[in-house]
Amino acid sequence: MSIYPRFRGRLLRPTPSMLKGASRLMAWHGKVCELLPLERVLVTLNHREPDRVPALTFLLGGARRLTGISYRDFSCNAQKAAEAYLAVVEILGGDALYNVIDLSVEAADFGQEILYPAHTTAHPDYRKPRIRTVEDYETLEVFDPRKSPRMSTVIELGRILAKKAKLRYPVLGFIFGPLGVLAMMRGAQNLFLDCARHPDKVKAGLEIVTEVLVDYARAQCDTGVDGVMLDTLFASQSAISRRLWEEMEGPYAQRIAEEIRRCGALVALHNCGRGPYFDLQIKYIQPVVISFAYLPDDCRDNRDLKEKYGRQTALAGYLPTEAMVRESPKRVMEMAREYIQELGPGGGFILATGCEYPPNHDLANAVALIQAARKYGRYPLRL
Repeated sequence: MSIYPRFRGRLLRPTPSMLKGASRLMAWHGKVCELLPLERVLVTLNHREPDRVPALTFLLGGARRLTGISYRDFSCNAQKAAEAYLAVVEILGGDALYNVIDLSVEAADFGQEILYPAHTTAHPDYRKPRIRTVEDYETLEVFDPRKSPRMSTVIELGRILAKKAKLRYPVLGFIFGPLGVLAMMRGAQNLFLDCARHPDKVKAGLEIVTEVLVDYARAQCDTGVDGVMLDTLFASQSAISRRLWEEMEGPYAQRIAEEIRRCGALVALHNCGRGPYFDLQIKYIQPVVISFAYLPDDCRDNRDLKEKYGRQTALAGYLPTEAMVRESPKRVMEMAREYIQELGPGGGFILATGCEYPPNHDLANAVALIQAARKYGRYPLRL
């Protein structure tokens, strides 16, 4: 069972006002001693300064290397994936656990054929798209994610992590946004064309997918995870226009976020697209934290970002993924120090990679990221 008690089958969670009050006490506690990761993250999400800046490596598939399991086992076996994720925080460090596997999980259970390479992330078989024509959007069917092959694995992974984390680590569930799920079955280029030429057909598919994802959110929340992260990848300049995203995904993502809040869990957001639309995503999703890889489309620099959005939501990021491959650990620590100094004052900042840590790359830079938070992220910051 999770740390939350049940009453008539429903988890009893603290209210936002209770969490805000607790974060105030924890912030004072952090001035005299080291906080637990759960406390550190809670204080940060409430825009206060904890003992130090929290840190996340976003080590997903690469976590399997710490326990020696195969990539397929990581993708399909909840118990083995949980052991790998627990090894990350136990061996490397980090301030949260999450049940992200890959972006093809939801599409697989809608009938998309998936390939499981030996040394890289599972992905759709692009030669066999589930949605071949615009007529196929309406052939998607609603199902119970608790009984489907891959989504049930993620649900179980969240249950195991919530049980193991107890009061030490926060645990985040994960859902790929409805437009992203369709892209996994149609191909992004074809989907974007369909959005422009056949929006009603795409919306028919979005209705079906969203109904399942709302239930998926409910099922994840019921495992006792503290929050659920919604990935709205296409709400960025690297994908579709602001107007088109607002029409084709905003209202559907909003329904999923509302269900997460109705269950009493926190809503988080991930967007690793270039030039993300922070304002639109906040409007529809109202996340307590946004994980991102690039500056928002309406921000010039980190100072502008902090001033414009630093009180509306917590910020998690945004060390470039390519830096984890190309740069030395010393340079990664220097970059991390710059981000901490620019985005850390006043709290509300989590040091993290902008997206998944390269799954087959050396883990030295993951260690460097964690060490940078410990060395340079101690409050009050030395600016």
